[in-house]
Amino acid sequence: MKILKAVTAVILSLVMIAGVTPPVSAASSTYYVKILSKDVNIRNGPGTKYKIIGKTGGAGSFNYLGAQFDDFDILWYKIEDGKSFTGWVSSDVSRRYLRKAAKPKIPLPEEYESDGTAFSDIEKVVHDTALASNAVGVQVAAIRGSDGKIFDWKYGYSKYGEKDIGNATKIRAASISKVAVAICALQMQEQGILDINKKISNYWGKKMPKSISLATLLTHTSTLRYLSMQTDAEKILKQLTDKSSYIDGKVGSSSSWMYNNYGSSVAAATLDVASGKVLEDFAQENLFGPLGVDMSFFAGKIEKQSRLATLYEADHGVELLPSEAKYILPDGEPGNNAGNYIGGMTGSARDVAKMFYMLANDGKFKKQQILSPESVEKMEKRYFTAAENGGKFKQALILRYGADRYGTNGVYYHTGNAYGVIALASYDPETKNTVVVLTTGASHERDDDGVYKVCSEIADAVYRNIDKIEEVKSE
Repeated sequence: MKILKAVTAVILSLVMIAGVTPPVSAASSTYYVKILSKDVNIRNGPGTKYKIIGKTGGAGSFNYLGAQFDDFDILWYKIEDGKSFTGWVSSDVSRRYLRKAAKPKIPLPEEYESDGTAFSDIEKVVHDTALASNAVGVQVAAIRGSDGKIFDWKYGYSKYGEKDIGNATKIRAASISKVAVAICALQMQEQGILDINKKISNYWGKKMPKSISLATLLTHTSTLRYLSMQTDAEKILKQLTDKSSYIDGKVGSSSSWMYNNYGSSVAAATLDVASGKVLEDFAQENLFGPLGVDMSFFAGKIEKQSRLATLYEADHGVELLPSEAKYILPDGEPGNNAGNYIGGMTGSARDVAKMFYMLANDGKFKKQQILSPESVEKMEKRYFTAAENGGKFKQALILRYGADRYGTNGVYYHTGNAYGVIALASYDPETKNTVVVLTTGASHERDDDGVYKVCSEIADAVYRNIDKIEEVKSE
């Protein structure tokens, strides 16, 4: 195999990073790792802080020995060439696949025929859309605003060819996590812990080159560059006080809008610093707990680990195994977990739907007022029009507002895309109808509004039919 350039034989011992557990072992006969391009760095440990011991000369395949997350929640694969070379490569530039010999043979799902009811009509759309998008698994939950009833639909597998997806299967919701961060920020504001419009330098205790606030971070107008993620509060502060960390432009202006994962991670770290508490703990006490959901920013804290889904990319390569996800756990120090909060939230579509329905219902879920109506109004404020991925929307506080969507006058929503998960969570503020779609292994194709097509087509069917459902397959 003529893949590596200038690589000497290296035998690695198990390397431990603070706060990260040992890699999960897997027989190389079951999985392999495919390098996607040339000049990919091979390191002697799982992270960019480790020494580069070689580069790839082109695309190629390697035996898979295990995986481990680095400090930035990036998954690294331990690989070997089958002879003498062993090293680590980031999942950003590689993919893990089931070997063909081990890949189960799955018959095409039978054609689904609706029985003529609204519930069954939606079920057919879920089935047909999932099949057309080549999804491994699809999980849909909706809450009807008129009576608060919850409905579920599902398709495919939690584990490819072996375990069916269920209504309670737990899936990493990707960037929908940011909505939970914004809710927590407003809860902290209600509790007098912080003010989302004040300069975050008030909470970090050090002057910064620009007067950024949580509000500008949560509307993607902070002018922060898209910097490398840090999990250490001290390193984040160093970035925030460096002039080179900012682009030219006016803070808070629509002209400075740039969707920014790094900025969202800073928002989460600021909540930690301002409250003196790990955001995960605050969320469990003030959001997830009151909603009554087994949901967490850290997959390893999900109570029922057997419900974690295997995550697949669109080509059905394995992105994240439950045996790896269980090691995603929080650091006990406030400010040291920022990367997880922007994409690590794990739960079922039903769990996420309860959170979004709470917003649709003026902050109330069942008999609990989780967020005040005034705070919900702040989340729903439409600041300006932004454009991304071929679509336009109104930017709210982390949420987006899309007019004339899915047979409604408009919905608030957020999408997600990470580790192969394609997701959409949304609600109609007028009817309070709420729809969440979580998928694994599906096509990344987008519709004219810039939303993932597999999610938008299912959401459209649910919104148009949910008020027609008579028979109750619900809570």
